[in-house]
Amino acid sequence: MHLLFAIAASLLTVPAHGHAGHDVEREMAERRQFLATHTNNLAHCESVHRASGLEQRTVERRLEMAKRLSGDENIMKRQTSSVNKSHKSDKSYNSATDPAVVFAGNRSCVLSPETTEGPFYVTGESIRTKLVDGEKGVPLHLDIQVIDVNTCKPLTGIFLEMWNANSTGVYSGALAIPNGSGMGDKGNLNKGFLRGAQSTDKDGVAQFETIFPGHYTGRATHVHVITHHNAVAEANNTIWNSKVSHIGQAFFDQDLIDQVEKVAPYSTNRQSRMRNAVDSILLQEAATADPFFEYVLLGNTVADGIFAWFSFGVNTTYTRGIMPVAMAYKEGGKMATNNPKLPGFSQMFPGGFPTSFQPGFGPSPTPKV
Repeated sequence: MHLLFAIAASLLTVPAHGHAGHDVEREMAERRQFLATHTNNLAHCESVHRASGLEQRTVERRLEMAKRLSGDENIMKRQTSSVNKSHKSDKSYNSATDPAVVFAGNRSCVLSPETTEGPFYVTGESIRTKLVDGEKGVPLHLDIQVIDVNTCKPLTGIFLEMWNANSTGVYSGALAIPNGSGMGDKGNLNKGFLRGAQSTDKDGVAQFETIFPGHYTGRATHVHVITHHNAVAEANNTIWNSKVSHIGQAFFDQDLIDQVEKVAPYSTNRQSRMRNAVDSILLQEAATADPFFEYVLLGNTVADGIFAWFSFGVNTTYTRGIMPVAMAYKEGGKMATNNPKLPGFSQMFPGGFPTSFQPGFGPSPTPKV
């Protein structure tokens, strides 16, 4: 299995960068404050998960999914042992390694609520597993598990929402100068590729089919994830929710990113790349937890697809409002407006950016079914 690289502590002195218009230093300070009073990993849950059978079910599910996606019963024997290293140890894995060691996913982190949702969150997205919508890129199959850090039990029946940029660094559903397509593609506002939500199952799991995210200026390659505890599925199979329990970002091994970037259409992306080692949000995440996907290749190269998994914990007693850039209606997208929290940023978006859909910050969205 291809696992993830070690980020040296010395790199934490790198200057802050991030999405345009974001105060990354403030976000990092809020993260430090949160972590001072909250558990930042799931190590204390390992014995509970083992005794309850959750760990074994997790191993079996992920192993079977890897076999099914690859069509290869011996998929683990094909993984390149020279890069099979955990980024938290020097232990290598090979074809004889117990699948329980590979797929248990104990290297997991708390999805800290102060982690930024970024400037491209869209509310009103569809409840679905398949997110690709015809986008070209390396197939990425995800198995994401959510655990309550206070009880160590899986969070069942909550909505897990995710979104990521396409192969050339464009987020669907938004018109914005920082977005990969800028303001030129007006039709992008009506698109919803690589966005969606799923209700978690009895083991706290949601699975998605997407493509590996492309890079864009100012950030390392990542996937956004949000958990909604009180969201309700609308009649048109979407969720509209102004409050979320937790927000986070998950990252990939730099070696894996480098391989993907050689494949078309990723190789045509002319936006500047930021490597993991200089992404300030990633570095602070990695200093206290483990914000990386683990993965296996589904064929001989990355172009054949990737199966990746991630387990994270959330503190269910914490909620916050979220600031979408746009609303996805049945008739098409609509840019959000009237957000006094971000003065001076509205010139990047028609009508201003974004509304948080909290009392006093503009109208709450009403889904059109």
